[in-house]
Amino acid sequence: MIDSLLKQASVLALAAAVALLALVVGYIASESRLPPGEGTTLAGFLLFDRWDPTGRPPLLGIGHAWVATLLVVGMAVALATPLALAIGVFLSEVAPPAARTVAEPTLQLLAGVPAVVYGFVGYATLVPLMERWLPTGETLICAAVILALMVLPYIAATAAESFALVGRELRQAGLALGVSRWYAFSRITLRKAAPGVLAGVILGMGRGLGETLAVLMLSGNSPVFPDGLTSRGQPLTALIATDLGESAIQSDRYHALFSAGLLLMVSVIAINILVMQLKKRISVAARA
Repeated sequence: MIDSLLKQASVLALAAAVALLALVVGYIASESRLPPGEGTTLAGFLLFDRWDPTGRPPLLGIGHAWVATLLVVGMAVALATPLALAIGVFLSEVAPPAARTVAEPTLQLLAGVPAVVYGFVGYATLVPLMERWLPTGETLICAAVILALMVLPYIAATAAESFALVGRELRQAGLALGVSRWYAFSRITLRKAAPGVLAGVILGMGRGLGETLAVLMLSGNSPVFPDGLTSRGQPLTALIATDLGESAIQSDRYHALFSAGLLLMVSVIAINILVMQLKKRISVAARA
């Protein structure tokens, strides 16, 4: 009786979660328009036009936001991945049990720190430091450094899990041949765990794409095409957060922001699907 009730409750909870996700996706899709208004082409909206919704005529391009987003997320993942891999190797290959019991919960705690805390720490430390060499401290590189700290726990935990899933008998067989521990790791463990490590990197990228508050506080929130990481910019999430409250309901500006949100959501969902497929692959490889 109890088992039946628990099964029904689980099915209801799953159905409610799926229905809620479908409602969110459906609502965002219903409020989106591609292109978002008259006089705006799809290419202009996605790539070429500036963001100037109050101009004459209004311009509703999000190309600058995509460029800023790719710069920030790309640099964050590039900074976080080597350190995360080193942490994963330490946890799975080197760390004694006592150190592992401390390090793993610490990574989980870092993943749970609110974004506003990361943003505040970056604003109080990195921004004044950057102001010594740059005209302004609020730059994309500041946002990328803090975002790297935010995605680091996800990549490190996934990498450590992937390394640990590789069968111990494979490692022992390699060491029995007389090769060094590093040679066995690089030629056996790393190759077998590569799909899982890649999944962790992609997961961190998806986490970075959806981050709003920290990048809003540190990137400068300037709606111009950035010249590079040392310039101000406005990532896509920051654009949506700052402009949605100022847009009239059902206006072209309103539909443009929802369209930007839809594109961002589709990108994150696609990344999560890719991660799930890679995890399935590494699970099959580990059992083989």
